[in-house]
Amino acid sequence: MPDERPGDGARASVPPAIGPKSAVRRLVQHPLVKYLVVGGLSFLVDAGLLWLCTSLLGWAVWLGATIGFWTGVLVNFTLNRIVMNRDKSSLLTQTSRYGVLLAFNYVVTLGILHLTTSWGVPVVVAKTAIVAGSTCWNYVLYRLWVFA
Repeated sequence: MPDERPGDGARASVPPAIGPKSAVRRLVQHPLVKYLVVGGLSFLVDAGLLWLCTSLLGWAVWLGATIGFWTGVLVNFTLNRIVMNRDKSSLLTQTSRYGVLLAFNYVVTLGILHLTTSWGVPVVVAKTAIVAGSTCWNYVLYRLWVFA
């Protein structure tokens, strides 16, 4: 067997399934990572519009929360349907299930925002805490029910 040196064009002796590129690829393809990326983008849209409406435009919290929430929902559903949809169940089924979860999340969001901002908590801080909590139950329900 000839002596292969890195300068001679030889490839590393690490099997492809163990290399760093493979590990990164597996990590990026994991459903949780995809969910968190989509959620992060949705949160930026939601919280950004909430901040814009309340802090810059001076609108009521409920109005800013509603605009941000529903715009974030459109972004979230569209992107999650692409990355979480394992068996391609019908759009009607997924939309209906998503709607039920959405209604619950919306009521929770408005209730907690109303309560926490009345205590003087900044609106984006409160929104961030709400999203952190709902992220956990939403991931489970997306995988097992909404997009199953």
